[in-house]
Amino acid sequence: MRRARVASLLTCLLLGSGAPARTPLLAAQGDPLLDALRVELERSASGLALPGLERPYFLEYAAADLSILDLSASLGALVDSRLDHARPLRADVRVGSYELDNSEFLGRHGPSPRGSWGLVLEDDSLALRHDLWLATDTAYKQALEQMAQKRSALRNRMQTEAIPDFSRAAPAAELGPEPSQAFDVERWQGIVKRLSAVFRGFSAIQESRVDLHAASGSRYLVNGEGTRIRQPFTVAGLVVRASTQAEDGMQLAHYAPFYARELSGLPSEPDLLAAARKLAEELSALRAAPVLERYVGPVLFTGPAAAEVFLQLLAPELSGQRPPLAEDDRTAARLPQGRIAERVGRKILPLFLSAVDDPTRSDYAGRALLGSYRYDEQGVAAQRVSLVEKGILRSLLMSRRPRKEIAASNGHGRASVYGAPSAEISNLILEASPAKTEPELEKALRDSCAQQGMEYGLRIDLLDLPFLSGREDLRGRGQEALSPPVLAYKVYVADGRRELVRGLSVSDADVRTLREITAAGDVSGVWSRPYVGRGLGFSSAPGPIGTESLAVSVVAPALLFDEIELKRAPGALPRPVLLPNPALAE
Repeated sequence: MRRARVASLLTCLLLGSGAPARTPLLAAQGDPLLDALRVELERSASGLALPGLERPYFLEYAAADLSILDLSASLGALVDSRLDHARPLRADVRVGSYELDNSEFLGRHGPSPRGSWGLVLEDDSLALRHDLWLATDTAYKQALEQMAQKRSALRNRMQTEAIPDFSRAAPAAELGPEPSQAFDVERWQGIVKRLSAVFRGFSAIQESRVDLHAASGSRYLVNGEGTRIRQPFTVAGLVVRASTQAEDGMQLAHYAPFYARELSGLPSEPDLLAAARKLAEELSALRAAPVLERYVGPVLFTGPAAAEVFLQLLAPELSGQRPPLAEDDRTAARLPQGRIAERVGRKILPLFLSAVDDPTRSDYAGRALLGSYRYDEQGVAAQRVSLVEKGILRSLLMSRRPRKEIAASNGHGRASVYGAPSAEISNLILEASPAKTEPELEKALRDSCAQQGMEYGLRIDLLDLPFLSGREDLRGRGQEALSPPVLAYKVYVADGRRELVRGLSVSDADVRTLREITAAGDVSGVWSRPYVGRGLGFSSAPGPIGTESLAVSVVAPALLFDEIELKRAPGALPRPVLLPNPALAE
């Protein structure tokens, strides 16, 4: 009956009862968007209600005002050039209470709507407030429907523990500077064209592309608890990618990503050109490399590959995001289940490894860390969290969704511009003590292989990421245990000689595999990329960094594993292209 009553009243909701109170705009702020967010939130808080039904206990607007540049080029010619202005909005309206509200509920028809909208692009107060009014209206109606469904589901099950749905947080107030939103489009068009032209000289490469994405502007957060935040938002990324086929039909891809806080932080054009040529040469060599059918034994991960081991196997497990309530058991069984969340105080890594996540830190050894921020996307101040101390799990990353062991947020409620908050990593920093130099690690690899009577060990420098490399044959497979190698080398025991190989994929790996690490390096590299974590919904293809995915950085040493199994990826190989590359005729 109550649900029917809600539905019958949805079309007659008026925002406020009677004439709304006149609240003066904060003209002194000089920010029309911030003014509109504050004024409309206060109006909604005082008057938003359906007769006979509960009023919201919490309202929040998260918005952004961004200039976004997207450029793509192939073989020296522009493929795409767009300069956009966007004002995404997330309206969070909650009914119930901090203990039990409408959030985090999966009904029979899927997850609750996320409540994302777009605002007008001009600084017109009435037009902005009009958009906010309609978004709030819709979010409130959805919240009432969700609350009715959630209470109905709870009546049909026993609750063993009463964990609040939302934690309280002190209000925050900070108005950061507004960054310049201007881009030198013509200059960067020339750079991406010249970078992409490098591949004209490599006829064995079938496809190549250079993509540039940059965003500049501000992010806003205004809520009914008193939080008023404006933070500058800038991010830039340039990815060089190329693909080819070996003579046996095997598809091969390679990529080189570069990420920075802003375009001026990207490498110089000569350095980018050198990186593009190096990529083309490595991919050409990979095409001629022998296939390694199977390998079981010690493996040394270095550079980006070592960072990806932690990013793919450990980082999702560090999220303390409690799964949503599911209406039926089949839906609940499909939800991601963490393997280590219940192991706080237990060993999860070798005793010589420790890990922290620190969004308050902006650089490491002079290299920028992209996961830095002052306040998370729920208005909680960023905090350094010691996660693993000498192999022992000490804590988890938390948003404002509590769990039994941790009742409050530790400043890790992160969200992309177009997403909803979840507990995720920011700057994940891993360090080893004691540590070995890279030559010592490679010697340890050879020594371990020699003890087992093996002719060679395996070194992996780069793992494939389909959303960066463009490997179409890997898309749609879902989240692999660990991405297949791009650059893998046999390291011969006798003389240390390296031989490039191809065709391998990791047979089986999860967070428990990290117990097989026997040594780690003394030098840690910084690896930054787009990220979509467990709480945000695992995806093999996150969108542009910062806008459709999170910007994260991982600082990780090289890693030596005692044993990992790799084997040739299954499946039939496509036929190579019939005619040669036109570049040969040129």
